[in-house]
Amino acid sequence: MKAMFLIADYGYRQTIKDIYEKENLPCRFLLHGHGSADSAMLDYLGLGDNKKIIAVTFAANDAVINLYRIFNNRLSLSQAGTGIAFTVPVSGASGLAFALNGTNAEKEADAEMTEPKHELIITIVDRGGFEAVKEASKAAGARGGTLLHGLGLGGEEAAKFLGISIQPEKDIVLIVVDSEDRENIMQTILDKAGIRTDYRGICFSMPVDSALGLAGKNDDIAKIIKQ
Repeated sequence: MKAMFLIADYGYRQTIKDIYEKENLPCRFLLHGHGSADSAMLDYLGLGDNKKIIAVTFAANDAVINLYRIFNNRLSLSQAGTGIAFTVPVSGASGLAFALNGTNAEKEADAEMTEPKHELIITIVDRGGFEAVKEASKAAGARGGTLLHGLGLGGEEAAKFLGISIQPEKDIVLIVVDSEDRENIMQTILDKAGIRTDYRGICFSMPVDSALGLAGKNDDIAKIIKQ
């Protein structure tokens, strides 16, 4: 079972909603975000500082490649700068297994997804820390990211335990990078916006086992869906 993320320009929100409803995908979530790429550089997740739609769902292993084909046909994700779709493995879920048990996953897809070639870096900082994360990740070689807003629930006990004042409003930054670049990018982010800075940030990563729309050396799914 996979958690599938789709990030595209906000104008595609109805198209994405229609796709998810037609394919009868469970637990569909639509979130609002903003891209972080500089206008002079193509980004993993889109172009410029424009509004994004982030769609999250779950899919059986053998449905992933078909969804990539649909996304590419409707959203042209294999073209640089149009958006990105990627999957993260799910080790367990409640109430979903009956709907997501796959049967015969495509052999080519399995081969491509065995060794993660990308990582999703998630950074959570106090509100206003987004620019620091953006600048640090760019300096370390990341090509962009997506900003979400959130609310921390640490409360007084967490603040007392850490010995710091915790701002409840948070900036959440999603960045997809090549696996070999992950450590350097994360360390650079933490140096500039980590827990010991004014932004009180934390940073962690998750393996991305397949992706479409990166337009880079590891964008193998684009090759598969065109066959």
